Amino acid sequence: MTPRIFTAALVAAAITAAAQSPRITVEMDSNIMTMGSQTALKVTVDLPSDMTPRLVGFPEIAPDGPGYVQFGPAQIVAADTSHIMAGDRRHIVCNYVLQAFDPGLYTLPRFGVVRSDGDTLFSDPEPLKVNAVEVDTVAMQLKPMAPIASAGMKWHDYIPMWLLWLLLVSVVLAAGIFCIFKFRKREEFIKLEHIKPVPPFELAMQRLDALRSERLAQSGHEKEFYTRLTDILRQYLQGRFGINAMEMTTTQIVKALRADTFTRRPADLIDEVLRIADFVKFAKERPLADDNERALRRAVDFVADTKPVPPPPTPAQAAKGANNNPVK
Repeated sequence: MTPRIFTAALVAAAITAAAQSPRITVEMDSNIMTMGSQTALKVTVDLPSDMTPRLVGFPEIAPDGPGYVQFGPAQIVAADTSHIMAGDRRHIVCNYVLQAFDPGLYTLPRFGVVRSDGDTLFSDPEPLKVNAVEVDTVAMQLKPMAPIASAGMKWHDYIPMWLLWLLLVSVVLAAGIFCIFKFRKREEFIKLEHIKPVPPFELAMQRLDALRSERLAQSGHEKEFYTRLTDILRQYLQGRFGINAMEMTTTQIVKALRADTFTRRPADLIDEVLRIADFVKFAKERPLADDNERALRRAVDFVADTKPVPPPPTPAQAAKGANNNPVK
């Protein structure tokens, strides 16, 4: 083998190894913060789709814990993870919210992923500076306690309490007598027209059809499209199943759906829609046109699969139907 061919083979092998190797990217809104404030931390793991992800040092908030997890000098008070498939690559996006209370200069713990050869690839060290809150000690001067002030009397303070109660009872009795005489006559009754509320299933289908006709994604408004789409699904979940989806993260919603046997199978449909929406809204990525159309179809399929099943007819209703349709 000539030296030129050997060099080309080494370059090709290096490119292939780099393509098969995972990559970790860490981004922070700001590496400088004031104690007690918050900052966002985003970790992206890029690895081949056929590689089983083995993550190291990725904290998780326990659902039955205090609501945060210690992360080096800071605390993680919110966490969300999404998996995005793009061709032969898998993107694992972890969004964290950090909060620190101790001033100083620190280095955050590194994130790692185990490669196919067993070695662990770690991210670059990320610095964090926490500034203390400045206190003006000159303006903070301690002063003695003020003397006890006497409360002044007003005109209504001289009215006896029993007189106020008597007046209140008289007003209530007068209002009750007025209502009895007013609504006693039948000709004065007013029949209020009851507006039948639209069932959650029909309302969700109507809003999905309207969203499809607006063609927001086709006109470049992907973020507005996915915001509207997820709002429709979250409101449908709250009206249909009583799930407080408007205040829950994607992980919490999917966990609640998979806990119910009726929604366990369709949960995968809404899982993909919500995670793509998070990727668009938080990672500011633009999905393909086919992804937008598939997300809308998945949302429609989820609503259709969870449509309420009408109860079976009672024996009286079955007998009435048989009488109305006699056999000739």
